[in-house]
Amino acid sequence: MKSAIVLLLLLSCFSSSILAQSLTPVVDLSSPAPSTAIEESSVVISTANVSASSDRYYQMQVLQEEVQMLRGMVEEVNYELQQIKQRQMDDYLDIDRRLSTIVAGSASSSATQPALYNAAAAVQSNNAVVTDGTQPAVDAVDIAVMKSSYDNASNLLLKQRDMESAVLAFKQHIEDYPSSPYAANAYYWLGEIYLLQGQDELSKQAFTSVVEQHSSHSKAMDSSFKLGKIYHQAGDLARARVLLEAAAQSGGNVAGKARDYLNNNFD
Repeated sequence: MKSAIVLLLLLSCFSSSILAQSLTPVVDLSSPAPSTAIEESSVVISTANVSASSDRYYQMQVLQEEVQMLRGMVEEVNYELQQIKQRQMDDYLDIDRRLSTIVAGSASSSATQPALYNAAAAVQSNNAVVTDGTQPAVDAVDIAVMKSSYDNASNLLLKQRDMESAVLAFKQHIEDYPSSPYAANAYYWLGEIYLLQGQDELSKQAFTSVVEQHSSHSKAMDSSFKLGKIYHQAGDLARARVLLEAAAQSGGNVAGKARDYLNNNFD
C-alpha cells in the first residue's frame, strides 16, 4: 500500500514537470525581433531623406553659382557697353573740337575784315575811328572768350571724364552766351550726356533745342536722329518717323544711320 502511494506521488510530480516544460514559450532565434526590423526600416528611410536633401542642396548650390556667373557676365557686358559709348563720345568730341577751331578761325577772320575796312575809312573820317573801328574788335574778343568757355566744358567731359561738372559747364556756357556759335554744340553734348545717363526726358529737351533753335547747324540732323530714336523707344512712332526721315534725307553719316534705323524698325 505504501509503495502504491509513493508511486502515485512520483507520477504526479513527473507529470507536473512535463506540463511546465510544455508551457515554456518557444523562441525562434533565427528570425529577427520585430522591433529590430522597425528600427532598420527607420534607418533606411532616414538615409533616403538625407540623400534627397543633399541632392536638393547640391542643385541649389549649382543654381546659385550659375546665377552669380550670369550676373558677372551681365555686369561685364554693361561695362563694355559703357566703354564703347564713352569712346564714341570721345571721338565725337575730338571731331567737334576740330570743327570748332575751324569755325572760330572763320569767325575771327570775318570779324577782322570789317575792322580793316573801318581803319581804312578812318583815314578819311577821324570821327569814325572809335565808333566803327572798335566794335568788330570787341566781337572777335567775345568769340575767343566763348571758345574758351566751351573748351573748358568739353575738356571736363573729354579729358577729366567729369560728366556732372561738364553738364554744369555746358549749361553755364549757354546761359552766359546765348548767341554763342558753340551753343548748338553745347546743347548737343548735354543731350548725349543725359542719354548716356538714362535721363531721356532731359536728353530730349537738349536735342530739341538744337533742332528748333539751330536748324541750320551741322548738329541739327544728328540731334534729329537721336530724337527720333528716343521718341521711337517711348512709343511715339509718328513723331519718331518724322524726325528719322528728316535725318535720312540729309547728308553725311547720319543719313545712313537714320535709313538703317527706319528699315529695321518701321514697315
